[in-house]
Amino acid sequence: MKKKHLFILGFLFILAAIMLPEVQHLLSLDLSDPNTVQAAGPAFAPLMYKMGQNNMGGFKPCVLFIPARSVSTVPTVPLPKDAADNTGLVTADGTFTFIEGSGVAQPIYLYSTDGEVDYKAEPQGEADGISFKPTLTFFFPGNTPEMHAFNALVKNTQGYYVFEDVDGRQMMLGQPGLPASTSPSFAGGKARADRRGTTYTATADSNYSAVFLKTPIDMEATGEYKPAPGNSSDIDDNPLG
Repeated sequence: MKKKHLFILGFLFILAAIMLPEVQHLLSLDLSDPNTVQAAGPAFAPLMYKMGQNNMGGFKPCVLFIPARSVSTVPTVPLPKDAADNTGLVTADGTFTFIEGSGVAQPIYLYSTDGEVDYKAEPQGEADGISFKPTLTFFFPGNTPEMHAFNALVKNTQGYYVFEDVDGRQMMLGQPGLPASTSPSFAGGKARADRRGTTYTATADSNYSAVFLKTPIDMEATGEYKPAPGNSSDIDDNPLG
């Protein structure tokens, strides 16, 4: 019996030595801290609003379009079980890798009239099967052959969109396997004062009401409004002419 007792006591001492660091860590946690709740992965946590913080609506007047078949890799959100925390759940990691010979070497910059870039994510589906239908809209003014050619090409081309809110957070519409589809709608206007141009409506399906890019894209350099890193060539300082 004594040997049996000694064996049990020895086993308990070894188990205590293994578990002690983890127990000490758990006892040191502040359970009132929202970040503590999220430490083990995505989880419900308080949504706090700091009184007086900036909360301007709207988006910057441009978007980027990436045809799905022009890239071999796409920024991707993790599986819920692999996300480190709540922010990571809706953050796409990685970059766009363009396929040589695809005809597209970088994101396609698209100007939009200021105040016309809009994004919404409406719920869709039945109980126990709710997802989101994000929709991005923007407007390009004019009646040019270049715009109508783009309309012809984009109408049946799936892809991904990148756009940026007024706080500088870049968002992404479309995910691998769930790319966005685009519907261009041109209006020439009746009266001289009517607006003329194309309204673009891009939609996709998603489990998330928004997806943010972990690695942002320099949209001004893509639009050639400033030199890209390492490029000292002259760039037109006035993109509007």
